[in-house]
Amino acid sequence: MKMKKLLIVCMYVSALFAFGERNMNADDTKKIKLEIKDGCYFINGQKFFVNALGYEIGARPGQNPKQNRKPELQRMKKDLEVIKNAGFNTIRTWDVLYKDELELVQRTGLKVIFGIETKSTGDFSDPVFVEKTIQKVDSALAYSKDFDCIITYLIMNEPMPDHINKVGGKATLELWQKIITIIHAKHPGVPVTISGNSAITEWLNMNIFDIYSYNAYDYGNGINYALNGKNAFEFLKDMNKQNKPLIFTEFGLSVSEAGNGKYGTNTLMGQKDGLVQSYRDLLDAGAAGCCPFYYADGWWKGGEPSVHNNAVEEWFGFWGYSDLKDTVGYPRPVWYALKTYNEALISSPKNQTFYQNIVPIEVFAQSDVVKMRIIFHDKVIYENKSVKSGYFADKLSFAGDTLTDRELVFEFYDKQDKLLKYETIILLTGKDPIHWPTLAISSNVKDLNEGKNLSVTLNLKNDSIFKLANDVRYIFQPHLGWEPGEGKTVKTDTKKKDQAFDLTYEIPDKSIVLGIYAAIEVKYGKFVKTFYDEKYIFRGDWADLVRVK
Repeated sequence: MKMKKLLIVCMYVSALFAFGERNMNADDTKKIKLEIKDGCYFINGQKFFVNALGYEIGARPGQNPKQNRKPELQRMKKDLEVIKNAGFNTIRTWDVLYKDELELVQRTGLKVIFGIETKSTGDFSDPVFVEKTIQKVDSALAYSKDFDCIITYLIMNEPMPDHINKVGGKATLELWQKIITIIHAKHPGVPVTISGNSAITEWLNMNIFDIYSYNAYDYGNGINYALNGKNAFEFLKDMNKQNKPLIFTEFGLSVSEAGNGKYGTNTLMGQKDGLVQSYRDLLDAGAAGCCPFYYADGWWKGGEPSVHNNAVEEWFGFWGYSDLKDTVGYPRPVWYALKTYNEALISSPKNQTFYQNIVPIEVFAQSDVVKMRIIFHDKVIYENKSVKSGYFADKLSFAGDTLTDRELVFEFYDKQDKLLKYETIILLTGKDPIHWPTLAISSNVKDLNEGKNLSVTLNLKNDSIFKLANDVRYIFQPHLGWEPGEGKTVKTDTKKKDQAFDLTYEIPDKSIVLGIYAAIEVKYGKFVKTFYDEKYIFRGDWADLVRVK
């Protein structure tokens, strides 16, 4: 038995130091000044990318974090060391950390997106529920207000449209506003938000909150079927229009044997490759922060904490557990891939983007990165041997060049000239502005109560140099629970400059908000850009106080 425990500890230490430890330095615990401006986070005057990780202490085999959770400071200390060593700078929680746990986080130098779970299925119109919620918020703020490691408060996770309809938009808004007011008063300067979900509350007016925050899973259906990749996330910020920071508070892939599509049934390599691609998509979408889901498997989610059931929700972890006695876990391939990807997060340039010959470079690099190269057509066109850790910015000029599609290779090296990471980004540059194709959704129906059958027209114009794809993808999403809707296509005439497609849809009786999405790709050489549009039609006025106008 002693040998088995020793083996587990050795496995843990080996994984911890697999790529070299990033030691905590004296600056890690200094006081910070947090600012939210220009769609970004700034800490002590420097732009800060919230590179977080979903983390839940008290969720190991045999545990349930929602039932009598107790502090495990030594276990948590080891977890935080592993998380920091992998290049993450923040953890995201769903519910409160205790005071001594926050003290531990503060000492590591990590930041916290601090959950104060307000039950998303509660009766927001019930004074008793509201009072208990406020008491919980007050209780947490009594000590959390003293910690500057907290950089955001999350006050609810994934409220469902039908529940907001049931309790009322007015009651929902008033509850959120009460909590926001309390936190602003007691912990000023720290933004407050909820975790919406890009599949169910994408229609919500996130300007109610200080930042835009969504859980965003790409299972290839729903919005992701139509808009595809980064566009399915980019529109969330564009739709809200106030250029607040956009944080993706969950995204991931389960390696369960159960499930369908990409919701479960992913291989370990599929999880690894999928998480890296999601990171790239979210950076291309303009994210100010990302929180992949999540650190280690949660056996409790299937209802039997002592059994690792074949349930999709139990297998999202980047660390897995061998059995009930394993309290440490073992890293999956995705963990090493994320650690490598974290070496340098490229927030600019972005895929599917046109730059008028001046390409801004923005990178968030780890401390071991000292050199960056950019290669185009097998030639080094940019080299910097003094890359600064944290935020680094520069620009790349193609002055005078005509329209050119560019597949750029970014390479990052340490001081021994060892290649730490490489990544490719495809963009378009040119000296003149671009005349783009357009795709627009129109309908004369303004309320789902107007009838059973909906008529919609997709208007596509392409008086440009770009080559149209053969199909327009579209989907009607009825927001019936998690139902994604059925994705369809309509054939285009790639030579026509102006064309329209008439569609019909039978509105489900229980649909209270209908999302309509359409998208098409255009190409110029290797450069591909997606054009899309979205439209929402509500049943009655239940959402008027909380929806995007």
